[in-house]
Amino acid sequence: MFDFFRKIFAKGENIPSGRQNIIIHNHFFKNAGSTIDWALERNFGMDFVDHRDDANMRRGAGYLGPYLAGHRNIRALSTHHLVLPLPVVNGAELFMIVMLRHPIERVQSVYNFERRQKRGSTPGAKKARKYNFKEYVAWRMRPDSGATIRNFQTIKCLHGHNKYVFKKNITDKAFTQAAATICSADMVGLVEHFDESMVFFEECIRSFFPEIDLSYRMQNVGQTKKKSRDERIQALRSELGEDLYRELLDKNYWDLKLYDLAEKELARRKEKVDDFSGKLEAFKKRCRVLQAE
Repeated sequence: MFDFFRKIFAKGENIPSGRQNIIIHNHFFKNAGSTIDWALERNFGMDFVDHRDDANMRRGAGYLGPYLAGHRNIRALSTHHLVLPLPVVNGAELFMIVMLRHPIERVQSVYNFERRQKRGSTPGAKKARKYNFKEYVAWRMRPDSGATIRNFQTIKCLHGHNKYVFKKNITDKAFTQAAATICSADMVGLVEHFDESMVFFEECIRSFFPEIDLSYRMQNVGQTKKKSRDERIQALRSELGEDLYRELLDKNYWDLKLYDLAEKELARRKEKVDDFSGKLEAFKKRCRVLQAE
């Protein structure tokens, strides 16, 4: 269906000389993006851009295309406000990273982060400082609140996603587009399978960046995970109460479907990588060495 594996696992000798290869990290809020950015900056230094000009980036391909064409040094760019589709840039090949997280697990992390923003002026930060967790989730379920924990990841995978944040409901047709984004994304990963995802990302781009090393030190960690996922979700369910928990599930219906799709997609792609388990063990060793430095 997609040209993915031909593109990603191309032999280095087939890569046109002089082409600009650019990693675009579609940085979803509270999906371990800071750690990915840390690894990208470690690899590319000044040729990595953590793009914070949000107003311009929200203009979409009409802004990002000329920006990349005008900055030929860039090898990796991260942004919280990428608007799909990606631009076509003459003389450049773009490789997109999309990292998903289980949408119900993600809720607590969003609240904890916004609550820590002591000087934050966003509506989310203000409400998180004012409300306890249950009150905050109830507020986020309202249609006049941004969709930060309501099918947020599906919305981010839609073309021109901004119109879905408040005004529109996701339809079957829209979800098909989000699913296509996941299936065609060059690098799709899961926070819950972070190391496996990073190993796969390395394999995807090694032909284009032969020295790539995405080993990392974890950044911006807001939760410890001593309990299993089932235990954590059950604790969240108990805290919210049955009615609010069911509403949370209902308003993440599409995200739950998208997560399931991404989990299957990552598993399928891992099977294409020779000796994946050996490469994963070597990657974990690199991370341990880095952590000890």
